Amino acid sequence: MPKQENQEAKEQLAFIKSIMDDSQKVVADNGDGFILWGILIILAGISSFILDQFQLNQFQGWMYLGIVGLGWLYMMTIHRRAKKYSIGNPLTKKIIDSIWTAVLISMTLLGFVGGVSDTIDLDHMNAVMYTVLGTAYFLQGVITGKTWVRNLAFGWWLGSITLFFITGLPATILAVIMMVGLQIIPGIIFNRQWKAQFVED
Repeated sequence: MPKQENQEAKEQLAFIKSIMDDSQKVVADNGDGFILWGILIILAGISSFILDQFQLNQFQGWMYLGIVGLGWLYMMTIHRRAKKYSIGNPLTKKIIDSIWTAVLISMTLLGFVGGVSDTIDLDHMNAVMYTVLGTAYFLQGVITGKTWVRNLAFGWWLGSITLFFITGLPATILAVIMMVGLQIIPGIIFNRQWKAQFVED
């Protein structure tokens, strides 16, 4: 009986290890989505600041619509067709994809509906967006066992707290720094990991 229980324990550990190994493979995204959205959000933030300075806020909605539209168009076409993952646990892939899809949809709704209804003012839009974005990083880091990805969430949340209290140029500069350091650079790291694991194989 003890031998049977010992065998079952080993099988369970082997199963857990296989799930973790699959998760490590799934996270090896080529990073294109991270980099693209990072660049687009920086472009949107700078454009919003410029429009505000020249009192052209009536064009803010159209500007965001165009930039976010480009992002979604890319995600639904080129990004979807690209080979980004090794063969891993389909459930793990689905969970991670679902997290990011839900976060992008939430951010899109918050940006447009919150902006149009004046429920969320433009000065603090980034604070709201980055709070949501941190959730995706935290969940992906936990699921894939990558502590550094999980810890990026704390950077987003701490930055968001600051953004709730500042406006104007200082807020724009901080938002850009956060997007470069917490979104684009991790995207580049993912891209290098992907090339190392799959392109060279």
